Amino acid sequence: MKPELSLSARSAWLDPAPEKPAGPGRGFWAALAAAVLVASLALALSSGQLRPPAAFGPYHVSVPVDFRPYDPERWAIMNSGSYTDALKIDPTLPDPGSVGYADATALPPTDPATLRDEALVGPPAKSYAFRGLTALDRERAHYCLTAAIYYEAASESDDGMRGVAQTVLNRVRHPSFPNSVCGVVFQGSQRAGVCQFTFSCDGAMARAPSKPNWLRASRIASAALGGYVFPKVGLATHYHTTAIWPRWGKSLVMTNIVGAHIFHRWRGRWGMPDAFRAPYPGREPVPGPYLPVAQQLAILKGQGVAPGAGPLPGLTTAAALPDVAAAPLPGTIASAPVAPPPAAAPATAPIYADPRLNQSGQIREEFSKSGEWKR
Repeated sequence: MKPELSLSARSAWLDPAPEKPAGPGRGFWAALAAAVLVASLALALSSGQLRPPAAFGPYHVSVPVDFRPYDPERWAIMNSGSYTDALKIDPTLPDPGSVGYADATALPPTDPATLRDEALVGPPAKSYAFRGLTALDRERAHYCLTAAIYYEAASESDDGMRGVAQTVLNRVRHPSFPNSVCGVVFQGSQRAGVCQFTFSCDGAMARAPSKPNWLRASRIASAALGGYVFPKVGLATHYHTTAIWPRWGKSLVMTNIVGAHIFHRWRGRWGMPDAFRAPYPGREPVPGPYLPVAQQLAILKGQGVAPGAGPLPGLTTAAALPDVAAAPLPGTIASAPVAPPPAAAPATAPIYADPRLNQSGQIREEFSKSGEWKR
């Protein structure tokens, strides 16, 4: 018990001292207290709970412990200094390396907020650095991921952008998607309106990017490619805006809502950490879109030539593009056959198979400076 602090002078904030009652004097009560203290010490010494100090030197008090281990052997195993010491007591212990937790002791302690997020969202992705084989591969990966972040979440917060970046890289590591960043971002972009990320095939890339948001997306892409993990979306491989709920949403597990997007992962083992082990070879294809933006806009307006109707002079041919089908694909808008272009075409003014593409005004005025920085 801590001694009470004695005050030399009473404060005005304290109650006044009570009047002393009539009765035995102070000497009587002091003698009674001393007698009780001596009797208590004698009882403690006789019971062995208190050892007498040697010449009033250092002393300690032994406090009895009521806890008793139910199984002394298991108690000794749990208090072993290492796994090797525990094996000496019980050779049948399982190998911790067989379940992938051999290095758990080297990990920092997990804070409660992280545990709460993982309980709601699911396990986070494992940190992985996407290093291209060459400088060109690294530059392509960075551009493709930056484009996906910008055109999908330019108006969102940094966390909204990080969710898109994490989803793209989760796909790169999953065996059901291409194993390159550009391959994932521009998958299916050879078909107007039918692609994995809609910005790559609906003409959205005709919009000139905003420099501040593009630089913000570039910074987040660099961190994600360097191994930064955004745990709030877990192992999500799909997302959609909060304004819709697609049919495939019921077949997946929702992980979280970040910004304007709802994120999902595969059900079952296909959506667990051991499925995200596809190697990243470090080779990046030419960035898309694999269908020119002008043709995307024309097809979506019902004015263009669908892929597979023949190469268009002045545009890159389908054979030179990765993952581009040579035959018409379902879901594309077919157009009527058109006459072949003139035999001679000036190099400065290419002639397209569809004469309507040669007319001015096919790209609206707000899209006329696509690809230039806004000032």
